[in-house]
Amino acid sequence: MAFIPDSFVPPRVHETHRLYLQVLSGDHAVQDYECVMECADGIRGVFGPDNGWPAKDMTLAENLSDLIRHEREFFAREAFAYSIFEKSMAHRYVGCLYIKPIKSRLENDRRKALFQAQAFCWFSPAAIDHEFANLAADEIVQWVETSWPFTAVAFPGRTIGWDEWNSLTGQQGR
Repeated sequence: MAFIPDSFVPPRVHETHRLYLQVLSGDHAVQDYECVMECADGIRGVFGPDNGWPAKDMTLAENLSDLIRHEREFFAREAFAYSIFEKSMAHRYVGCLYIKPIKSRLENDRRKALFQAQAFCWFSPAAIDHEFANLAADEIVQWVETSWPFTAVAFPGRTIGWDEWNSLTGQQGR
Protein backbone atom coordinates (compact mmCIF):
# COMPACT_ATOMS: atom_id res chain seq x y z
CA MET A 1 0.00 0.00 0.00
CA ALA A 2 1.31 3.46 -0.92
CA PHE A 3 2.31 5.80 1.88
CA ILE A 4 0.46 8.71 0.24
CA PRO A 5 -2.23 8.70 -2.46
CA ASP A 6 -1.08 9.09 -6.06
CA SER A 7 -3.22 12.22 -6.29
CA PHE A 8 -1.30 14.02 -3.52
CA VAL A 9 1.65 16.13 -4.61
CA PRO A 10 4.02 16.55 -1.67
CA PRO A 11 5.12 20.17 -1.51
CA ARG A 12 8.78 20.80 -2.23
CA VAL A 13 8.64 23.97 -0.14
CA HIS A 14 6.40 25.29 2.60
CA GLU A 15 6.53 28.83 3.90
CA THR A 16 5.00 30.65 6.85
CA HIS A 17 5.81 34.07 8.31
CA ARG A 18 8.33 32.31 10.59
CA LEU A 19 9.63 29.34 8.60
CA TYR A 20 10.80 28.22 5.20
CA LEU A 21 10.88 24.46 4.59
CA GLN A 22 12.60 22.92 1.59
CA VAL A 23 13.16 19.30 0.54
CA LEU A 24 16.18 18.02 2.45
CA SER A 25 18.90 17.24 -0.08
CA GLY A 26 22.61 16.97 -0.61
CA ASP A 27 22.59 20.70 -1.39
CA HIS A 28 22.17 21.27 2.36
CA ALA A 29 25.00 18.95 3.44
CA VAL A 30 27.35 21.49 5.00
CA GLN A 31 24.63 23.52 6.74
CA ASP A 32 22.86 20.38 7.92
CA TYR A 33 26.04 18.74 9.18
CA GLU A 34 27.09 21.81 11.14
CA CYS A 35 23.62 22.16 12.66
CA VAL A 36 23.31 18.43 13.46
CA MET A 37 26.71 18.23 15.13
CA GLU A 38 26.08 21.46 17.05
CA CYS A 39 23.03 19.96 18.75
CA ALA A 40 23.69 16.20 18.44
CA ASP A 41 22.96 15.42 22.09
CA GLY A 42 19.52 17.05 21.87
CA ILE A 43 18.66 15.40 18.56
CA ARG A 44 19.25 11.89 19.89
CA GLY A 45 16.09 12.08 21.99
CA VAL A 46 13.92 13.34 19.14
CA PHE A 47 13.66 9.92 17.46
CA GLY A 48 13.19 7.98 20.67
CA PRO A 49 14.74 7.75 24.11
CA ASP A 50 17.18 5.05 22.98
CA ASN A 51 18.00 6.41 19.52
CA GLY A 52 21.71 6.89 18.88
CA TRP A 53 21.59 9.12 15.80
CA PRO A 54 23.69 11.09 15.16
CA ALA A 55 26.86 9.31 16.17
CA LYS A 56 29.34 11.57 17.96
CA ASP A 57 31.90 10.87 15.25
CA MET A 58 29.58 11.18 12.23
CA THR A 59 31.42 12.60 9.24
CA LEU A 60 30.28 15.08 6.63
CA ALA A 61 30.41 12.25 4.06
CA GLU A 62 28.09 10.09 6.22
CA ASN A 63 25.73 13.02 6.62
CA LEU A 64 25.73 13.65 2.87
CA SER A 65 24.86 10.01 2.30
CA ASP A 66 21.88 10.38 4.69
CA LEU A 67 20.69 13.51 2.89
CA ILE A 68 20.90 11.84 -0.51
CA ARG A 69 18.85 8.93 0.88
CA HIS A 70 16.25 11.35 2.28
CA GLU A 71 15.98 13.10 -1.07
CA ARG A 72 15.62 9.77 -2.90
CA GLU A 73 12.87 8.72 -0.44
CA PHE A 74 11.08 12.02 -1.03
CA PHE A 75 10.93 11.62 -4.81
CA ALA A 76 10.08 7.91 -4.48
CA ARG A 77 7.18 9.02 -2.19
CA GLU A 78 8.39 6.74 0.62
CA ALA A 79 9.12 9.38 3.29
CA PHE A 80 9.46 13.16 3.33
CA ALA A 81 12.24 15.18 4.91
CA TYR A 82 12.59 18.95 4.94
CA SER A 83 15.28 21.40 5.91
CA ILE A 84 13.90 24.09 8.19
CA PHE A 85 15.08 27.67 7.83
CA GLU A 86 14.25 30.60 10.10
CA LYS A 87 13.07 33.43 7.84
CA SER A 88 13.77 36.30 10.22
CA MET A 89 17.45 35.32 10.40
CA ALA A 90 18.16 35.54 6.66
CA HIS A 91 17.02 31.97 6.13
CA ARG A 92 19.32 30.50 8.77
CA TYR A 93 19.32 26.67 8.77
CA VAL A 94 17.73 25.67 12.08
CA GLY A 95 16.56 22.06 11.84
CA CYS A 96 14.72 19.31 10.02
CA LEU A 97 11.27 17.76 9.68
CA TYR A 98 10.72 14.10 8.85
CA ILE A 99 7.34 12.65 7.83
CA LYS A 100 7.52 8.87 7.72
CA PRO A 101 5.38 5.76 7.58
CA ILE A 102 5.08 3.87 10.84
CA LYS A 103 7.48 0.98 10.60
CA SER A 104 7.43 -1.76 13.17
CA ARG A 105 8.73 -5.29 13.43
CA LEU A 106 5.91 -6.08 15.83
CA GLU A 107 3.03 -8.14 14.53
CA ASN A 108 -0.28 -6.24 14.80
CA ASP A 109 1.31 -3.01 16.07
CA ARG A 110 -1.76 -0.91 17.05
CA ARG A 111 0.04 2.31 16.12
CA LYS A 112 -0.34 1.38 12.45
CA ALA A 113 -4.12 1.18 12.90
CA LEU A 114 -4.29 4.46 14.82
CA PHE A 115 -1.95 6.60 12.70
CA GLN A 116 -1.09 6.79 9.01
CA ALA A 117 2.21 8.57 9.60
CA GLN A 118 4.69 9.67 12.22
CA ALA A 119 6.60 12.92 12.15
CA PHE A 120 9.64 14.26 13.96
CA CYS A 121 11.29 17.66 13.98
CA TRP A 122 14.32 19.06 15.68
CA PHE A 123 15.69 22.56 16.06
CA SER A 124 19.14 23.91 16.83
CA PRO A 125 19.05 25.51 20.29
CA ALA A 126 22.14 27.55 19.48
CA ALA A 127 20.51 29.11 16.42
CA ILE A 128 17.14 29.97 17.95
CA ASP A 129 15.43 30.53 21.24
CA HIS A 130 13.12 28.09 23.03
CA GLU A 131 9.99 30.12 22.26
CA PHE A 132 10.77 30.08 18.54
CA ALA A 133 11.24 26.30 18.58
CA ASN A 134 7.89 25.75 20.29
CA LEU A 135 6.04 28.12 17.93
CA ALA A 136 7.75 26.62 14.88
CA ALA A 137 6.93 23.09 16.03
CA ASP A 138 3.28 24.07 16.53
CA GLU A 139 3.17 25.49 12.98
CA ILE A 140 4.70 22.31 11.59
CA VAL A 141 2.28 20.05 13.48
CA GLN A 142 -0.67 22.09 12.20
CA TRP A 143 0.64 22.04 8.61
CA VAL A 144 1.17 18.27 8.58
CA GLU A 145 -2.18 17.59 10.24
CA THR A 146 -4.17 19.86 7.91
CA SER A 147 -2.33 19.80 4.58
CA TRP A 148 -1.18 16.21 4.25
CA PRO A 149 -3.50 13.32 3.29
CA PHE A 150 -3.44 11.56 6.65
CA THR A 151 -6.34 11.02 9.00
CA ALA A 152 -4.01 10.93 11.98
CA VAL A 153 -0.31 11.75 12.35
CA ALA A 154 1.69 10.95 15.46
CA PHE A 155 4.45 13.27 16.65
CA PRO A 156 6.11 10.91 19.16
CA GLY A 157 7.98 12.79 21.85
CA ARG A 158 6.18 16.02 20.98
CA THR A 159 2.37 15.65 20.94
CA ILE A 160 2.41 12.17 22.44
CA GLY A 161 4.91 11.11 25.09
CA TRP A 162 7.32 8.25 24.43
CA ASP A 163 5.84 6.06 27.17
CA GLU A 164 2.36 6.46 25.73
CA TRP A 165 3.62 5.95 22.16
CA ASN A 166 5.39 2.76 23.11
CA SER A 167 2.39 1.50 25.08
CA LEU A 168 0.26 1.76 21.93
CA THR A 169 2.06 -1.19 20.35
CA GLY A 170 -0.33 -3.60 22.03
CA GLN A 171 2.72 -5.72 22.88
CA GLN A 172 3.20 -4.67 26.51
CA GLY A 173 3.30 -7.42 29.09
CA ARG A 174 3.94 -10.22 26.63
